[in-house]
Amino acid sequence: MSNPIHRRSILAGMAGGAVFVVPAWNQTIEQPEQLACVTQSQQLTEGPYWVDEKLFRSDIRSDPSTGVVRDGIPLTLKINVQNLATSGSCSALTGAYVDIWHCDAKGIYSDESTYNPGGGTGNVNTSGQTFLRGYQITDANGSVTFTTIYPGWYSGRTIHIHIRVRTYNGQTVLSNFVSQIFFDETTNNTVLATSAYSRTSSRDTTNARDNIYGNNTNLLAASSGDPASGYTSEITFGRSFQVAAQASPAISSGGVGNAVSGAAGIASGSWISLYGSDFASAARVLLESDLVNNTLPTTLGGVSVQVNNRAAFMQYVSPQQINVLAPEDSATGAVSVTVTNSVGTSNTVTADLQTFLPGLSTLSSYVRAVRYPDGAVVNGTGLAETGYTVSAAVAQGEVLALYGTGFGPTSSTETVGTVFSGAYQTDNEVTVTIGGMVADVLWSGLVGPGLYQINVRIPASLADGDHAVVAMVGGVTSQDGALVKVAASAAVASAALRDSFSRRLFGRDAAERAFIPAGLRSEAPLAHVMWLGALQDTAAYTRAAWAARPEEEDA
Repeated sequence: MSNPIHRRSILAGMAGGAVFVVPAWNQTIEQPEQLACVTQSQQLTEGPYWVDEKLFRSDIRSDPSTGVVRDGIPLTLKINVQNLATSGSCSALTGAYVDIWHCDAKGIYSDESTYNPGGGTGNVNTSGQTFLRGYQITDANGSVTFTTIYPGWYSGRTIHIHIRVRTYNGQTVLSNFVSQIFFDETTNNTVLATSAYSRTSSRDTTNARDNIYGNNTNLLAASSGDPASGYTSEITFGRSFQVAAQASPAISSGGVGNAVSGAAGIASGSWISLYGSDFASAARVLLESDLVNNTLPTTLGGVSVQVNNRAAFMQYVSPQQINVLAPEDSATGAVSVTVTNSVGTSNTVTADLQTFLPGLSTLSSYVRAVRYPDGAVVNGTGLAETGYTVSAAVAQGEVLALYGTGFGPTSSTETVGTVFSGAYQTDNEVTVTIGGMVADVLWSGLVGPGLYQINVRIPASLADGDHAVVAMVGGVTSQDGALVKVAASAAVASAALRDSFSRRLFGRDAAERAFIPAGLRSEAPLAHVMWLGALQDTAAYTRAAWAARPEEEDA
């Protein structure tokens, strides 16, 4: 196995949930949307129900500990934040932390030990629950979008949502703006007439009678929709914020490696991650709608990467991490890597360009795998994954598809950087051991940009339990620590049927052998790569960033 990148912070940000979004192509640097400057927004009280939960998420409807979603009419809320200058101009505030919190349909806030919202609800205790709370970080357009429910009311207040916007320089709070979001009374009355918002008494405070709203009409969100389909609301806040001066990008020493395994180095046409500082002012992930001519971009959010003086294909940028697809290159040995953004070009680091640098996609140390023939996700934990059949384990003798990157040349005629639908066998034999036993490799090949699939049969004599999975190609092995859970009780078919399935796989052409999860068969090819790659857990990174911030913050 190749040497791993020796930085704890690097490894913490790599293995993650299925947030790997492969997307778009645009040879020009993206420009923020044209802004129409707003007037200064009022700073209002944070109220008694603020709790700094540090929950990075866009969908705030549920309590993370139970997964239970609060009842109410769905609301998609887009918040834009502008940095107002004394000259009257404005700019999108990127990289700002935006928290929102509000009560549910019955007027109840989470994480309150003693609380009575009125309207006949009575005293409630929601200590330890965190529904309807969360934060996001503004993008290049100064925007965040939350999925929540339309708030209800509680005694003495009109319907509203709390908002806090903070900017940082490292761990130091530069600006701390608090306000509230309100809704027009026509929409409020329509919502309150539905059953989820029913109370034994009517609300006692409208916008006109709310002493905090105070007719601040620029705090009214523009809303559309109806109770049946839900509402969409948008609001723009403008204030003068302090922001940290951006330095030139810097790549950390040894901060280039396989994006899924952490092994230092680069393989042509495979996914790599770069780690350092000041790469971008805010996190940016490409969307499928960004694709042009089915090709990945060489710039994203004004950031580009050169590997051996060739443009890499961008997938994700943030202040401290970049994911790219390495360009095609027949060279081997030490090559230069640089990052360029609007401030300038980074220091040049060298990385070892190799023919093979295999890495297996993992989630919580378990391989990202799909079982044949039922297409179930085998994730080692049994935790639910929305839209998919899930099994914690795979049985002895069953066939499993493993995923990863860096497995070398294939029969592909696709240009590196192209998003394609197909399956191309590896030129070199891939071998796999599970629990130290040699597993039959039925097929190995490229099934998406930089994404390899390896179909293996679990050894029949393997004992139940967690077993190490190691793949090897060209004499180079995948990372240590990748596991698969094996259990005879997880079997989905008889031994005879499993053998029959395996024989059929041997007889199929490459495209048929590259089976995919049942839940993905009707999706676009890009969705396969997004879900299976599991390259970057953006939420985990930002949670770590929050953990490093001080508990006490100054306005």
